[in-house]
Amino acid sequence: MLNKYKKLSVVAKASLWAFIAGVVQKGISILVIPIFTRILTTTEFAQYTLYQSWHDIFIIFTSLNIFNYAIFSGLKEFDDDIDGFIATSQTLVTGLCILSFLIYYIIHIFYGDLIGFSLPIVILMFFDMLFLSAFNIWAAKERYEFKYKLMTFFSILIGILGPVLGLIAIKYIPDKGMGRIYGVAFVNIIIGLIFYIYGFIKSKNRFDKRYIKFLLIYCIPLIPHFLACQILTRFDRIMIANMCSEAEAGIYSLAYSLSCLTQIITDAILKSLIPWTYKIIKQGKNFKSLKKNVNFMIILIAVVNIILILFAPEAIKIFATDEYDKAIYIIPAVSASVYFMFLFNVFANVEYYYSETKYVAFASIGAAVTNVVLNFIFIKLFGFIAAGYTTLVSYILYALGHFIFMKKICKKHANGFDYYDNKTILLISIIFTIISLLIIPFYQMVIIRYVLIAIIFIILAINYKKILKVIKIK
Repeated sequence: MLNKYKKLSVVAKASLWAFIAGVVQKGISILVIPIFTRILTTTEFAQYTLYQSWHDIFIIFTSLNIFNYAIFSGLKEFDDDIDGFIATSQTLVTGLCILSFLIYYIIHIFYGDLIGFSLPIVILMFFDMLFLSAFNIWAAKERYEFKYKLMTFFSILIGILGPVLGLIAIKYIPDKGMGRIYGVAFVNIIIGLIFYIYGFIKSKNRFDKRYIKFLLIYCIPLIPHFLACQILTRFDRIMIANMCSEAEAGIYSLAYSLSCLTQIITDAILKSLIPWTYKIIKQGKNFKSLKKNVNFMIILIAVVNIILILFAPEAIKIFATDEYDKAIYIIPAVSASVYFMFLFNVFANVEYYYSETKYVAFASIGAAVTNVVLNFIFIKLFGFIAAGYTTLVSYILYALGHFIFMKKICKKHANGFDYYDNKTILLISIIFTIISLLIIPFYQMVIIRYVLIAIIFIILAINYKKILKVIKIK
């Protein structure tokens, strides 16, 4: 294995370490959950998750998510002045942070703490967003240049130091929920500040109108898409906190975090599926192989999520205390949502290949609006558990929207040719959704659940070579 690694290209090594850094960060965030759920009350646990929710929504406006998409196109466009482009990007983010805070402060004067946090915590959040953006811009540049060592080191360091500093802060600060927030925010600020200063030192070209214009034109049209995605993944917790209680928002957040465990596998598969799909479409052959393997991937994701759903009662006992028992009944719906997240990415591959990105925004906005409306109706009627099932409905519609747009794009660019086995995918999705929801009555029947889990693992063991071949990142 070491010899194989040495023979990898720089591009392959960079991709591998970027993936490892992501898995380690996500893994650490999952592993520390049992610690914090036993130290914090459900209300205190919710404080941190609500902070993260508002943070991820506000950062869209304070950074325009430059580091996710625009930075790569910009570095390619202005490769003769990479350092100047990075410094100008940081200047733009600084200006946006100041402007966004001034708008928030004016609103705060008239209406008070709108988001449930005092002004000092909001100020901390804005510093967090500013310096975290600086780190993310630097990390994007490193990935663009295939320099993976420092990027991997600091990514993992942030993943480790955040929870560690959070535990220290909880020990010495009476408000434990705030202590958890301080831990993550201070790590982001301290490490981000290093790269913020470094970015400005590297170049004297710190405000270039060409770069500003490029970034604004590129990013502003994507704001509705970014905002819709965050509403889809984060806003339910905010609504639960306002419509029910912060304690129930904490319970929901735990269920959501555990349900997303399988995203580690879906992310690995997507990293190999996206370039492979592009290659096959470009070559115009091997479509049977594409359809067969995509079907297998979808079945694999469905099975992995079913295993997690079957393990829900045990997962809650491992990761939390009895206060979180109601989270068991949220996991099936949110785990099923993870399956449909993967599915819409499969369909979106074709949209991205043909650069029909406007359809991505339409689907995102439609799903987000649906989610907010359904939450408003059903959380009132049935309580916070309903949010899990409105999320599932929203992601089903999201995947369906991408499917319809994919069909439209195929008609436009490929004479209506189907790149995927659509009928089989539909059948798998229906069966998976029904099974996911039918498992709930069996949560009290331990033996039946364990027998089902054993059967699934036997099937996976028999097919392990094929599974490894699918997951392998080339």
